[in-house]
This record gives sequence, structure tokens and C-alpha cells, in this order.
Amino acid sequence: MSDEPTPSQHMPIVSSSHLASEDAMALSEFEYALTMMNNAFQRWMQSCSSTSGMPELSPLDILVVHNIYHRNRPKRIADVAFTLNIDDLHTVSYSVRKLAKFELVEGTRQGKDTFYGVTDKGAEFCNQYRDVREQCLVDALKRMNLNDQLGEVATMMRTLSGFYDQASRAVRSL
Repeated sequence: MSDEPTPSQHMPIVSSSHLASEDAMALSEFEYALTMMNNAFQRWMQSCSSTSGMPELSPLDILVVHNIYHRNRPKRIADVAFTLNIDDLHTVSYSVRKLAKFELVEGTRQGKDTFYGVTDKGAEFCNQYRDVREQCLVDALKRMNLNDQLGEVATMMRTLSGFYDQASRAVRSL
């Protein structure tokens, strides 16, 4: 009997076969899909940012400016890092300095803390990005009736991020 899958069987696609043990095949397949999704998402963000007039921004810069603009409430660097699940505050701090250099955000001191908000130019960029996103991505997904499924996938991915966070803590004690 052959171990080759028949055309109707699911054929796992993984990037690192040495990690794809019998017990970890689905996890390996998920991690490869997540890697592909992350890279495609970052490429998309940069393309959308370029079309919106800011080709200089990295994917992290784009996430940071949108997070600062979220609900139009100023935020501390630590708040942005926490929300985006980033441990290294220095990368967020660097991104905020870069965004300030491009006049997309500005800081205001309140006691010991600095709170950052978007400038008019930053709001204009975020809104232009939203418009491009609506035109090129949202409409295509709407035609495919994926909204409900995307919500379920997002919930599952947030839950899985907790498993990865816990595993990260556990591995540090080995």
C-alpha cells in the first residue's frame, strides 16, 4: 500500500519537513501558512502605503501609525507595543521617531510620559490608506463572502497567539 495521498486526500504543505513530525504535521502546515500570510500581508501594507503617498514606511511603521490613529486618542510607546504584542520597545520607539520625522505623528509631554497622536498629515495618510484598502482588498473579500469566516479565523489566531506566548515563556525555563 502506498503512502502517497490520493487526489481527494489532504496533502500537507510545510516548509520544514524536519519539524513536521506525525504529531506536529498540522502545526507545521499552519506555521508555513502563517509565514506566507505574514509576508503577503507585509507586502500588501507596503504597496498600500506607497499608493497612499508614503513609500518610505516599513510594515511596522504602518502598524504603529494606524494604532496611534485608532480612536483618535494619543498613546504612549508602551501602549502601542503592548497592543501590537511587541516586546522590543526600541523598535516601536524608532518607528515613532521615523513617523515624527515624516510629520505623521507628534508627541505631547504629560508628566513623565510622552503621548503620541497623528498630525493632520498622519490622519490624511491613514484615511487614504483606508480608501485604497477598501477599493483593492475589502471589495474583493466582500464579493467572496468571507467576512464571517475571517472573524472566526481572527478569533482562532488570537487564541493561538496565547499558546505561542505561553510556549515562549516555557522554553525560557528549559
